[in-house]
Amino acid sequence: MKKTILFIVCGALLVLCGGLLVSGVAGAPAQNAAGLSADVNLHIRDYCDPASFNAAIGPGTCIRSTVPGLITFGAFLAELGADKSVGAWRFVPNQIAAAQGATLHVENLGGETHTFTQVKDFGGGFVAPLNAASGNPIPAPECAQTVNGQLVPQPPGPDNIFLPAGASTTVPLDQEVSVKYQCCVHPWMRLTLTPRDLSHTLVR
Repeated sequence: MKKTILFIVCGALLVLCGGLLVSGVAGAPAQNAAGLSADVNLHIRDYCDPASFNAAIGPGTCIRSTVPGLITFGAFLAELGADKSVGAWRFVPNQIAAAQGATLHVENLGGETHTFTQVKDFGGGFVAPLNAASGNPIPAPECAQTVNGQLVPQPPGPDNIFLPAGASTTVPLDQEVSVKYQCCVHPWMRLTLTPRDLSHTLVR
């Protein structure tokens, strides 16, 4: 009798554990068999100072609340001239592996408009002075074309996304090939998605 009761109790426990396991899997984030995430977050960052950027370039260039640590337009130009890049203007991917067919969630947390543009090879953007200062004199064709001697931005599209401050978008990923993205305004802002380990590497 005792053995019968023990078998019944054990069986009930197994059924309960199995139910919890199934419910746990059902509620978990989407992953593949290797445990790779199907969602990847990418943040676009800058620290423009609204007063100095808007005064130098034009109203609406930098839209953000004023907080300590913002970089003035003069400081931006000084760092760009010294380093050929400005460290606070960058893409910030999470260092996680992604499942095949993952979705990239891109959000502009900065104050300026940026592009998220897929390119074959990294190059300059459509702002000639920033191209020259960053050491990228030849624009990536996906970013700009030359018309009457002037750089003209390529029109927006699925592979050339313009993101104003605070905007976000989603991009489906194809891990079968290595993919490169850059900002066509600030051409040192670059991202490479590698298919081998499916990790997301910030290219400086």
